[in-house]
Amino acid sequence: MKINFVLMQCEGQKMPLGLDVRQPRLSWRVETHGRAYAQEAYRIYVATRPELLEDDQGDLWDSDVVCSSHSVDIVYAGKAMCSRQRCYWKVRVWGVDGTQQDSPITQWELGLLESEDWEAEWIGYPAGVDGGALYFRREFDLFARVKSARVYVCGLGYHELSINGSKIGDHVLDPAWTAYDKRVLYCVHDLGFHLRSGRNVIGVMVGNGWYGMPKLRLQLELEYEDGRREKVSSRGGHTDAPNAWFVGSGPLRGNNIYGGEFYDATLEQEHWNLAETDESSVGQEKESLDFAVAVRVDAPSGRMQFQALEPIRVMERFAPLYIEEVESGCYVFDAGRNLAGWGALLVRGRRGQRITLRYAENLGSDGKIDRGTLRKALAEDTYILKGEGVETWEPRFTYHGFRYIQVEGLPEAPTPETLTICVVRSDVAKRGDFQCENALINQIEEAVIRTEESNLHGVPTDCPQRDERLGWLNDMTVRAEEAVYHFGMERFFDKWYMDVVDTQCPLTGSITDTAPFTWGKRPADPVSASFLLIPWLSYLHYGSDRLIRDYYPCMVRWVEFLISQCHDGILLYSNWGDWAPPEAFADKESVGGGAVAKYTPGALVSTAFLAYQTQLLSRMANVLGDQDGAHRWDQYSEEIRSSFHDRFWDESLSCYGSGNQACNTLALSMKLVPDDLHDKVLEHLLANIAKHQNHLTVGNLCTKYLFEVLSEAGHVDLAFQIATQTTYPSWGYMLAHGATTLWERWEYQVDGEMNSHNHPMLGSISAWFFKYLAGIRSDEMSPGFKHFIIKPYPPAALGGLHATYECPYGEISVEWKQSGGCFDLELVVPDNTQATIYIPAMSQDAPCEATQRHEYGTKPDFIEFRDGRMTYRAGPGKYRFHSRLFIDDAHSDPSLADCPA
Repeated sequence: MKINFVLMQCEGQKMPLGLDVRQPRLSWRVETHGRAYAQEAYRIYVATRPELLEDDQGDLWDSDVVCSSHSVDIVYAGKAMCSRQRCYWKVRVWGVDGTQQDSPITQWELGLLESEDWEAEWIGYPAGVDGGALYFRREFDLFARVKSARVYVCGLGYHELSINGSKIGDHVLDPAWTAYDKRVLYCVHDLGFHLRSGRNVIGVMVGNGWYGMPKLRLQLELEYEDGRREKVSSRGGHTDAPNAWFVGSGPLRGNNIYGGEFYDATLEQEHWNLAETDESSVGQEKESLDFAVAVRVDAPSGRMQFQALEPIRVMERFAPLYIEEVESGCYVFDAGRNLAGWGALLVRGRRGQRITLRYAENLGSDGKIDRGTLRKALAEDTYILKGEGVETWEPRFTYHGFRYIQVEGLPEAPTPETLTICVVRSDVAKRGDFQCENALINQIEEAVIRTEESNLHGVPTDCPQRDERLGWLNDMTVRAEEAVYHFGMERFFDKWYMDVVDTQCPLTGSITDTAPFTWGKRPADPVSASFLLIPWLSYLHYGSDRLIRDYYPCMVRWVEFLISQCHDGILLYSNWGDWAPPEAFADKESVGGGAVAKYTPGALVSTAFLAYQTQLLSRMANVLGDQDGAHRWDQYSEEIRSSFHDRFWDESLSCYGSGNQACNTLALSMKLVPDDLHDKVLEHLLANIAKHQNHLTVGNLCTKYLFEVLSEAGHVDLAFQIATQTTYPSWGYMLAHGATTLWERWEYQVDGEMNSHNHPMLGSISAWFFKYLAGIRSDEMSPGFKHFIIKPYPPAALGGLHATYECPYGEISVEWKQSGGCFDLELVVPDNTQATIYIPAMSQDAPCEATQRHEYGTKPDFIEFRDGRMTYRAGPGKYRFHSRLFIDDAHSDPSLADCPA
């Protein structure tokens, strides 16, 4: 059998450059093109030179033969490695069919592991233009052949690196935002193809970003073919030409995350980052560019760390949907959808002419942009033409949330080429796709994806447009699972999780509402279970236990802090609770624009989430093999469960708290209801939903759990009806009112504090699409989808769907249809995995009740019939299942005649 190694990764990257992980994780994936494959054993070789691997010599590590089918997150266990070390590796795999094959040789390279590895200083120019960018320049000569060239660079807040006038890489908004007093991220680039013999010039533009004061640290390390090594490092105060770093101002006169950019092209000097052609003019040129010798500046106090997460890139460029002149010389460009990014200009005009681009999500009645959702964010870019033919320009150190761009000052009527819409986000790979036979559900799914990708910029922000854009933990509690079904979030989660850890108080163990922490409260709202969920989801979906192993004590300290705040087992404090329910169920006098739930007690929400977090800790303790810890957290969970019931159970009404949807949903979802009361609470929940004409009344948190509770209880038809409502409050209502991304509130608002129209916290519905409608879910006993579960919940009103999810081992594909009382499912189980499949069926004994065929792979094993489902176990392959759900008039004779062979 021919085996293709389609993916070889170290720390989730192909041939990473600059890793600062001393025991990196190795993964590989195979495909066999329509022939089922299962791995039986592997052997990893890691060497200092690729030639050694060709002779099966791993001088850094030879794992020897490991009898295991795992091929994800195998931890390097070889010799200790040093900074800059280049490691080559391959893996040999054996299949259960006796096949043996070697992977291609690939590599990884370490970055600067020790603080002593940094010789470069932080440099800047305190007397620079207030609000403007700084332009750094350094010349150096090369007269020998270069074997390798690595540049380690961090320009705070954002930087753009060039060599000899050419931008290096396609990153934008580098480096990702962190708490700079804790961690500062640096980037690594291979400059081997960018350097030339003779004079070379390093140019770095540095903007304010989230840091607010441009400064630079850069270290270029050269290795020549004759074995010599040389460094070109940023140093302040040197005036001698060979070592001098110069800094000055330039055309980017203002840049601000919320405000936008001011770029005066009349101040451009195209040669600022090019080599001098006339040595005698060096001094004159520096003077004309307003350059001075860069000085050493105070370093940020955070430790330097390699930027391991995906960079932010321009992911898409397209022409606006339409252009309209709303008044003389004032044009509105419609992108056709809400997004995050900017507009790129292509214009021709006279020198000094000013063009202004103003961004907004909405239009006013006069056709101009309505900036009501921006709060204090200016969201405005200004470009001053230099008047030299066709000019192109786009922002570098800001981004905007918008659908519309209002442009004023154009020298002539625009064409579609005048302005290009640029979509900007962290370049996390797409992982999931969901399409069904209900057009509204597909529109909701599309809106969820657009909203999520609009809020991935190194931090999972709450919105991209206004003066906020923060990583809210309460939003991530319910948003994170939706994100992992759509995107490859492992590296992104690793980075942001450290942002949260950086907020933890060393004395109390408390964390903050947002990370990096700039606004919100300490301690965070107890609903911030994302502090535990991010490690747990990384374990379930990616098979990685690193966050659990490394930060379990941090999670314990947070939960212990919450327990310390309890009174008689009840956690009384609450900041946000079930945030932003429909307006009629919110406290209009509360903080944050009246979004605190009026009828859902904060103490009930906090205590329920405390119980949930103790349950998560118990499961993670089991992952670590800590049985005592698991028992301890189980006991805590039971104690909280008892206290919760004693405090919030209303015997007269057979419900919890006020009896609204949120209170009962939380009690059921968090397993806080005694078994003998479960049906009563469920009945009360169903009655409340019916009372509100099958609409939800919950906020951002309970929206997620309501659909799960209903589906698990056998009411997926009701859940589907709620999901497909088109009247207020519903996702359909948003879409009917022109939404292309999800709103912050169920209401259409453009004024007031809470009015974002690009807010992902209500996107949790999409996780329900994947987990319940398609039935794709992980198995915590076999993380990383080594073994997974397919258990669809087909609503009667949905004719069929198709969903895919790319797990670490390959793509899972599910397609089902139902008609005439029959249910048909087609499933692809990736190579080297197994699945347990639950097929809805009327009974075990009815003729033609369940049949299956396999296009390739082995015949699935029948396990049992229980609770209206036939259960099968299957290895890699493509399968088709058929079952009878019920007998209708058109199929009254349950014979084998209408069943597939």
